Amino acid sequence: TSPLEFAIQAESYERYRKALETLNPRHRELIVARVEMQWSVTEIAQRLGMRTVDAARMAVSRALKRLSSEMTPRES
Repeated sequence: TSPLEFAIQAESYERYRKALETLNPRHRELIVARVEMQWSVTEIAQRLGMRTVDAARMAVSRALKRLSSEMTPRES
């Protein structure tokens, strides 16, 4: 990894962490489970007490959309 690539990765990770802090606790929990822990949606459903795998899939999808929106730079 070049110094430039490293800087870009570090900046992206920092944006991710800051955006994660803005989310509600449930969305944060879902994203950490899926992205950082790399749990499958089946594991998420089981471990987080969701009724179905489809419910977990939709909840993760919504949380990721929220994260993406928080990570997108806003125009001034």
